[in-house]
Amino acid sequence: MSKVTIEVTVTEIKKLLPQLSTEEILKLDMEIHEYLETHMMMSVAQTSFKEWENRENCCDSQFHN
Repeated sequence: MSKVTIEVTVTEIKKLLPQLSTEEILKLDMEIHEYLETHMMMSVAQTSFKEWENRENCCDSQFHN
């Protein structure tokens, strides 16, 4: 299955909201929150891993000298 990518602005999404049912808007809201939560967790994990990796490299060089 091929993917189609479209660019949509916040303004365009806001214009579409009145066309959606309350249930659809709530589902969209839930999906956005889930996406943001996952995105923020991944960002924190990447930062933490980089810090851990840097500390490990630092410690390795101390023991190998």
